[in-house]
Amino acid sequence: MQVQYQDQRDPEAFNSGDWWWDQSQIRFLNGKVFIGLSALQLLIPYAWGGLLFVGGGMMLLHYASMLELPYELKSLLGLGVVLGWIALSILLIIKTMPWVMSTVAILLKPFESFYRTLLDRSLEASESFFSRETGQICFALPGGKKLTAPLEEFDAYVERVIEAGGIFYRLMFVHRYTGKQFSQTSLSRVEPTKEEVMALWDMLQRYMDTSQPLPDVPRLEPFRHLDPVTAEHDERTGRNPRFWRDLDLEAWKQGEGAQWLKRQMEYLWGKRKCKLTPQLGEISMDEYRKQRPSEAWPI
Repeated sequence: MQVQYQDQRDPEAFNSGDWWWDQSQIRFLNGKVFIGLSALQLLIPYAWGGLLFVGGGMMLLHYASMLELPYELKSLLGLGVVLGWIALSILLIIKTMPWVMSTVAILLKPFESFYRTLLDRSLEASESFFSRETGQICFALPGGKKLTAPLEEFDAYVERVIEAGGIFYRLMFVHRYTGKQFSQTSLSRVEPTKEEVMALWDMLQRYMDTSQPLPDVPRLEPFRHLDPVTAEHDERTGRNPRFWRDLDLEAWKQGEGAQWLKRQMEYLWGKRKCKLTPQLGEISMDEYRKQRPSEAWPI
């Protein structure tokens, strides 16, 4: 679990602002982020291996085909060249890869700050959030724009995703007044069951409801004491403030965790109502527009 790893490695990271889930906001990425220098370096081994393996093999086969030999001997020679080159190229790739990587790293060093700047800008442009403080949801749009609107203006759907491995599901948000859809985010990953998606939406609704304590999920545990409603609830119920961080995950998955999953799968999600969506029809649209923040997306 990520929270346990971070707590053991560097617990101060929870206070650095780099942790994207806290008592104020749940931040996530919407859209593609610039690959950056690190991803480019990951591609280099594949590019070098492909060049050495394919290019060298084709060159050897070309020279072998130019020899004046009977067709049968030329075929056997070609087969021997292919098999021999496979073994030799693997050895060459292993031996030369450290030199190639160090050379490329030296060549790219002057451009490192440039790539980091592009990555930072891409992260900022793609950053979206659920704000518990303001009740707003913000989704990044193409071109550096962002759609910010109250939670009650978004409708949630279970989107079915058909992939090679079967049928999967993910959470999709639709802004009721603009029709804009958001599903391919780092927040709503593809899940094997609809129940997992519905549980995620339920968790987000409870997170945005300031009359309730923060959802009892691992990523929010380090910040529960900073939310007044949650802190009062935890003190009243005697909740262990380090429940998730000190938990034996493997034992929990076999015992209590398995029961939690069973209850989640059997829960009648279809009968649960969204308590946060107000009756927008009770007021006129003009009046509703006046209640919206000035920075909200126009409707």
